[in-house]
This record gives sequence, C-alpha cells and structure tokens, in this order.
Amino acid sequence: MKINIGENLKKMRLSKDLTQEQLAEVFGVSPQAISRWENNTAYPDITILPGIAIFYETTIDSIIGMDDIRKTESINKIHNDVHILMRENKVDETITMLRNALKLYPNSFLGELAETLAVKGTQNNDVTIMKEAVTLYERCINSNKISMKGKSTTTVHMIFLNLKLGMIDKANELVKSLPHFWESREVLIPEVYCGDEYVEELKKSIIKALVFFCGKIQNLQSRKYGEIPSYFQLGVDFNPTKSVAEILDTINDLFNNRY
Repeated sequence: MKINIGENLKKMRLSKDLTQEQLAEVFGVSPQAISRWENNTAYPDITILPGIAIFYETTIDSIIGMDDIRKTESINKIHNDVHILMRENKVDETITMLRNALKLYPNSFLGELAETLAVKGTQNNDVTIMKEAVTLYERCINSNKISMKGKSTTTVHMIFLNLKLGMIDKANELVKSLPHFWESREVLIPEVYCGDEYVEELKKSIIKALVFFCGKIQNLQSRKYGEIPSYFQLGVDFNPTKSVAEILDTINDLFNNRY
C-alpha cells in the first residue's frame, strides 16, 4: 500500500500558490520540515493533520491518499475476478462485470472489455459485438495513458477484428501503422552490446526469428483467416526444438512449395 501524502501535500500547497516558507509559518514548523513532508522522507505529526485538513478544506483521508488507495485495491480486485471468470470461460459474466466496472472507473477497463467482447464476437460471429470491440480498442489507442507496447498490441487486435468484419482496407491501414521489422525489440536488443556480446545477442535474435517463422510454417494447415493467432495471447516459446539446419530446411520447404 503506497501512501502519497507528500505528493498530495505538495499539490495542495501549490493549489494555494504558497511557498514552502509561507506554509511553514502557517503551521509553525521549519521550511525543511515542509520539504521533508513533500519528499516523503518524513510525515507530519498526527496532531498536525487535523489542522492541515482544516486549512486545505479537505479530509485527513484525502491528505493521506486513502481514496486513491481504496480505488487501486478495488481495481485490482476487479482485475482478479475478471481473470477468474475468463479462466472458467464465463464470458457473459465477465462482460457484465467489466461494463459495471467502467461505470465506476471510466477508461480503466476499456482494453479488458474490448478483448472480452472480441472473444465473444468472433466465437459467435456477431458483427455488432465485434464492432463495439473495435470502437473500444480505438478509444484505448487514443488514450494518453496507453504505453507504446500497449498501443501495438491493441492495434494487432483491431487488425484481426477488421479482417473478421471484412474491412480489409482498414486492416491493411492498421498493419502499415505498426513499426517496421527493423524497429522491433528483437532486432534492436543486440545494438545495446559490443564485441563478442553483440555477436551472441545477434545469434539469439536470429534464432528467435527462425523459431517464430518456423512455427508459422508448421501451423499453415490450421491457420484460419481473420482469427488472431494463439501466440498473441500465450506468447512464443523461443526455445528451439530443432537445430538451425533443421529450421532452415523447414523454411526451404516453404520456398520450394512443399507445404
């Protein structure tokens, strides 16, 4: 449980356009004490807290950040409950829970609801549900809170949903919005190293690429157009089960139309 009392006190002081020196005079403490409070290296004495709350016209809970703490705990519980429901394949119950959660915490569960709707929509071939999932994914991408990786993952989900919906041009547009191959993590990791370490990391990256594409070749027969591959949810096991020569043979078979 993280107490943000220092951050909260600083925000409150700045909201009144006060310096640390001015606030120190109000509470009868040193400017150094105010600085320590705001840096979370020390906390106000419990006997001062009521006076601070009255001065800022707020509550002690708000100063301590209990509202944020309760919010975080509630969100974490919902996440946990959602994962349990999905493991039990209770998709409809999961969707209901996420819709209710969004009413309490707007934008906090957009991605989870979009993903769950996408699961239901693709399973039932329900166009309306898939379109709703696309709309929610678009809201996720336009959110300032989404990470670079999160944006890429969301874009991938949108690509496959648009393929399912027959919106080929939109899917193609989204594909082209993603980073180039040479901008990927696996390609760039070796660049952090020098000398022999660079060579070893380059080997690892090449093996990862070979294993990944070998897996796609081996799954050609089971591939279903418009369905998101399982590795987007489960990840890829990059530990090779074949030698490099065997992997290259598999790739060579593809190019010689033996698949």
